[in-house]
Amino acid sequence: MKLRVKILPYERIKEGGLKGILKDVRENTLIMIDAKLSVDQETYIIQETMKKISDRFPGIELSSMEMSPDKDSTPLGNLKNRILEMLIGKKRGITVIGSAKIIKKIERNPQNLLLDLST
Repeated sequence: MKLRVKILPYERIKEGGLKGILKDVRENTLIMIDAKLSVDQETYIIQETMKKISDRFPGIELSSMEMSPDKDSTPLGNLKNRILEMLIGKKRGITVIGSAKIIKKIERNPQNLLLDLST
């Protein structure tokens, strides 16, 4: 089985929506997005996936990790980060989405995401 990785800028998701992601995932493409998706976006992807589950497509694995630039968050630092997120329109982080056929396990801790893949 051929595995492909597609890295998407969050701006493309904002412009074109999330519909194309599921098509790519069904074709064994691992999707990496340069931002943490919102709860609404994650919910949409999961709902659309549930409609398409079959013997050939077992579903997806999805995980997001928010990157916090400061280890000790001060009120001023938090305010600065929120203003920055509002200006650039995305939460700093990463989101990984892939077929459950390929991603067997995702381990997440505050510093990284570890994917166990099977091809």
